Amino acid sequence: MSTPSVFSGPVVIVGGGVAGMVTAHLLTEAGAKVIVIEQFERVGGLARSYQYDGFTFDCGPHRFHTENPNIKTYLDRVLKANTTAFPRLSEVFFEGSYYRWPLHPKNLVQLPLPLAVKSAIDLAINGSKTYGTSNFEDYVLRQYGPTLYENFFKGYSIKFLGIHPKETHADWAKVGINRAIIDDKLQMQNLAQLAKSTLLQFNKAEINFIYPTGGGLGITWEVIADKVRAGGGRILTSTGARLAGGNGRIEAVYAGSERIEPSLVIWTAPITLACDQLGLEAPDLPYLSTLFYNVMVEESVKKEYQWCYYGADDIVFSRVSTPKYFAHDTVPHMGATGLCVEVTCREGDERWVHAERLTDWVVDDLIKVGMISSRRKVHDVRVERVPNTYPIYHTRYPVELERTRKALAKYENLQLAGRTGMFWYNNMDHSIENAMQLTRKLLRESGRAEIDEKALAAGMAG
Repeated sequence: MSTPSVFSGPVVIVGGGVAGMVTAHLLTEAGAKVIVIEQFERVGGLARSYQYDGFTFDCGPHRFHTENPNIKTYLDRVLKANTTAFPRLSEVFFEGSYYRWPLHPKNLVQLPLPLAVKSAIDLAINGSKTYGTSNFEDYVLRQYGPTLYENFFKGYSIKFLGIHPKETHADWAKVGINRAIIDDKLQMQNLAQLAKSTLLQFNKAEINFIYPTGGGLGITWEVIADKVRAGGGRILTSTGARLAGGNGRIEAVYAGSERIEPSLVIWTAPITLACDQLGLEAPDLPYLSTLFYNVMVEESVKKEYQWCYYGADDIVFSRVSTPKYFAHDTVPHMGATGLCVEVTCREGDERWVHAERLTDWVVDDLIKVGMISSRRKVHDVRVERVPNTYPIYHTRYPVELERTRKALAKYENLQLAGRTGMFWYNNMDHSIENAMQLTRKLLRESGRAEIDEKALAAGMAG
């Protein structure tokens, strides 16, 4: 079944997140008529920003880092010189102490001696043990041994996902660890690689991240939105989308009361929502949601990390990021600090509904882990509820996802893209690359090879 030409009618992109906005920009440049439908009031999706009282916050520690030269070219073209570059500084809070992440050799002496000895024994004998391959627990036991599994990975996974590692697919461990490490040159897929990568940190220069200036990460998507509009595209915000399908096609997309007959629909919203709107069997593909407690503090915090993981079950949050150490213009003055504190939940559960009730707990735990000195230093806390932030990879998800993709593939003019549309745990750079590859494919299938080459020169992935 061939994909209809993107030039035969409107291309409707449902979801104005990273993949949706980059795809809209590239297709608009190629001459397609593009309409983006975004349910929130601003574009950016899981990478949008919030501003209040001179503070800027993102939805967690977003920043650009890629080894793909085409993505670098694209970002340079969009952001021009309005960026700041800085070395990575991330940490993990474990057993009451802070450790560099990825691990640095000097942190090894901080480890409690019994834990260090047991981990070393695991490294020596774990290769002779036999473990399964189907779930998160099996994977981590095989790769890291029982000591690190019991003391760190198990508790953090249960706290973050809300399901036991035995119910979590091994893919979550594979992609989750890599997404947290970021640096492709560092491999931590088992204890031996962990030891080797840790030792390589002795004289290693930290990787550099890129971050836009002038309004948080969200400024990136506003710049792209302006380019889409300048090219004749439309962006409809604060508007839900509804699909109407028949005869193997998406015949119409409704944006509020407006009816659009698309040549193609690029769906970056949750894959489950597409199934619901088209009357397909509901897949067992749940998403995790996140509560962001944006804490405005009138002091310079003691720890200067960009982000840190907190796995202890007696601490309510799982991660904290500090926007000031991405760009100084995210705070009203250098004596102030913004802390973006993340608490995971399910949309509609007790935490989601009564998120504000956890505010005091969040502040108390920030004091407990040494991030702020007292409640008197807290200027304000704003809570942002963000649904569908992570796909939950339970052990049955590959079968469910394949069945769902096959059901949706019956609609010849429907393409899935992005993190939630593809049920894909990724970083922003992966979504940008996904948008580039999808656009290149669509242009090629539309018989516009000459535009394809121009687009490649402008920064698309090859």
